[in-house]
Amino acid sequence: MSKPVIQRDTVCGEALFILQSLRENGRLGRSSKLADVKAALEPSVSLEFDSYYLFLRKYLYIALDHREAQLRLTELGERMVDGELQEKFALEVEEFFAEQLLGDRAAPPVEEKADPRMPPPPPDILLDEQEVVVPPVEHPPALPRTRTSFAMEAVHVAPSVPVPPQVASLRNEVVPPPPSAPVPAVAPMAAAPLAPATPAPSVAKAELLDQRYQKLESIGSGPLGTAHKGRFLALGLDICVKELKDIFGYFSFLQRGEVLRRLKKELCAQAQVRHPGIVQVMDQNTETARPYYVLELLQGSLKGKLEEGGGKGVPVPVAMRCFLQLAYALRAAHTAGLTHHNLKPDNVLFDRCGNAKLGDFGLSRVVEQDASKGLPQVFVGASGMVYLAPELIQPQRMKEAGPASDVYGLGILLYEMLTGQIPGRRSPLPSEVNPEAPAGLDAIFDKMTQDKVEQRYPDIDAMLEDFYKSFTEAEFLAKGDLILSSEPQ
Repeated sequence: MSKPVIQRDTVCGEALFILQSLRENGRLGRSSKLADVKAALEPSVSLEFDSYYLFLRKYLYIALDHREAQLRLTELGERMVDGELQEKFALEVEEFFAEQLLGDRAAPPVEEKADPRMPPPPPDILLDEQEVVVPPVEHPPALPRTRTSFAMEAVHVAPSVPVPPQVASLRNEVVPPPPSAPVPAVAPMAAAPLAPATPAPSVAKAELLDQRYQKLESIGSGPLGTAHKGRFLALGLDICVKELKDIFGYFSFLQRGEVLRRLKKELCAQAQVRHPGIVQVMDQNTETARPYYVLELLQGSLKGKLEEGGGKGVPVPVAMRCFLQLAYALRAAHTAGLTHHNLKPDNVLFDRCGNAKLGDFGLSRVVEQDASKGLPQVFVGASGMVYLAPELIQPQRMKEAGPASDVYGLGILLYEMLTGQIPGRRSPLPSEVNPEAPAGLDAIFDKMTQDKVEQRYPDIDAMLEDFYKSFTEAEFLAKGDLILSSEPQ
C-alpha cells in the first residue's frame, strides 16, 4: 500500500502539535513517557507517530531519557514552540517527508476550461515523425484519442469528417479510412456519456523511495519483512527492495533503536564482502519509518528448486555445483570475520545462470536475545531450526558458535540437495539414499554435521581439504577453483 500524500503545512502543524503537547505535559506534571505520548497523540496525526518521532529526534527537537523513557524538548524544540525557526523547520519537514509530499507537488496542473465530459489525456508517448493526427472538429465533438499499444496508435474522429489514410506508428502499416455513411441527427443532450479512454497496459503502481528507487510488486515475505521487485532509477536497473517493518512486531517501540543499530551493522558487514557466491547489498536506509535495504535481484531460491524436485532433491551435478559455490562463499565471509548462522534453503538464491548466492548474513543476530537491553529471544522462522547447529539453539553454548556452526548448516543443506530429506541422528548416508550421489561425500557429510563442535570440521578450509582428497580425478578442479555457470537457464 502506498504512503498517503499530504500537505507540507499539515505535517509541520502536526509535528509542532507534538512539541507543544510535550511542553504542556511538563507544565502540568503529566507523563511524557514515549509509550504514553504515542498512545495519546497517534490518533491525532495523519502519519505514523513513529515517523514524527524519528523526524524530531533526527533534527534534535526532542531527546529521550533512556533511564526513565521520558521525552523532553531540547533547546531547539523550545525555540520552535516559541515561534522561532519556522522556515528551518519547514525545510526539514520537506526533506524528511519527501516521499509523502512528492505526490502532491508532482500533481499535473488542471486546465480551467477543460471539457468536463473529456477523460484525462493518455500518457505521453514519443510518436513517429510520419504519424498523422487529425485535429478534432467542434460539431459534433471528436471521440478521445486512445493508445491501443506502444506499437500502434488509433485516431478516432467524427464519421462525418473525411479521414485521410493514417500511417501506423513504428510499423509503417497503412490504415484505410472508414467508409463514409450518413449520420443520423442526435439531440445534443441525448448523447450517452463518453467512455473513458482505453488505458495503457496496467503496470503495478510504483512507490518512490528516497527519490532513487521504485518499489513495485511483492515477490516474497518472511518473519522480518517483505521483499519487493524494484528499480534503481539512475541506472535503469532491476533490484530487490526488502522492507523490514514487520520486524518491529516482535519488539516494543523502545527497543527499535537497538534493533536498527544491529540491522545496519550486519548489512554493512555483508556489503563489504564482494564474492560471486554472496548476494550484493547495494544500499540501505534504517532512518525511515519503514527501514529497507536494496539487493541485487535474483531469480529464485533453493527452497523453490527443492519443491520442484518433489522430495527427491535436485540433480546431483546441480547439488555439487551449488555446494561448492556456497562453501567458497562462506569461506570468503569467514575470512572477512562474517558468519551466517542462519543457513536454510530460503537464503540460497540463484542468478539467471543458475549460480548459487548466499544472502541474509547475520540477520539472526538482529533479533538475538540480549537481557541487558530487554530484547526477547526471537527465532527467525521455524523453517530454519533444523539447519542450526546445536550451539546456536542452546544459549549456554552460544560462545562455541563460529565458522564451525556454518559448516554444520552447509552439511544439512548438502544432504537435502542430494536426497530431498532432512537427516536425523541415524539417517542413512547420502549415497545410500541416492545411488547417484558420490560415495566420497558420505564421510565428509558425517563429519560436517557432528553435534559436538570439537568433532566437526573447524572451518570450511578443513572440509575442502578432505573434499578434494576424495576426488583425486579432479572432477571438481582443485581447491580454490570456483565453478561458475555462464549458460542462462
